[in-house]
Amino acid sequence: MDSRISLHCATLIGLTALVVGCERDASDRQGSARDGSAQSRPGDTALARNDSGQPPAAANRDSIVRPPTTATNPAAPGSAAAPTAPRLMARAEIQPLGDHTARGIVEFEQPPPGSSGPMTIHVMLMGLDAGPHGMHVHMGADCMGPGTHLNPQDAPHGPANAASGMRHLGDLGNITADASGMVEEMLRDSLLGSDASFIGRVVVVHEGQDDLSTQPDGSSGQPVGCGLIEPAGEDVISRGPAPDRGV
Repeated sequence: MDSRISLHCATLIGLTALVVGCERDASDRQGSARDGSAQSRPGDTALARNDSGQPPAAANRDSIVRPPTTATNPAAPGSAAAPTAPRLMARAEIQPLGDHTARGIVEFEQPPPGSSGPMTIHVMLMGLDAGPHGMHVHMGADCMGPGTHLNPQDAPHGPANAASGMRHLGDLGNITADASGMVEEMLRDSLLGSDASFIGRVVVVHEGQDDLSTQPDGSSGQPVGCGLIEPAGEDVISRGPAPDRGV
């Protein structure tokens, strides 16, 4: 009788301990879930759990592969065309005539392609008397026989800024030598630039000033230098603005 009672008590004590242990384990799991302190499991990384509290897209933004940013290459096909340089249309090498010492270069520069601007005439001379000198394009193709001023319109002699029909095509007005006899001038002329017939003619520098009115040559005196105008066709390095004396 006593042995049966003892066995029964032992069985009840064991069942009680089992129930209490199960309840404690369940309570511990619930507390861990509330505290956010769940133990890590394989694959349970900070990035997977997003411990930073950021949205998943923000948490993963550093791992996103973005397409490269591209810029237009100015030299690539379809890009804006690079600015075009003016072209050196023609050049005359001025040589002295007779006992004179005038020499140098006269260059005829056309505007960039697509531009309707005037021709630029760059004059670089030395060996002249100080002061103004008439300069004209003549009909001749040889400095030994320069002929008269280039005048296909049969117009009167006039100043370089006169309108079409009011001056010879070859009338370029005056250039001015400094005290050392040198000239460095840039002239602009719309009429001469509109007619390429001046190429193959001669440009003549005279001993005196062109009065811009006396017919047929402005009373500028004898030629002191002359050069054949020959085609050039070269790019021009910028020399700065030219005075707007021809229209």
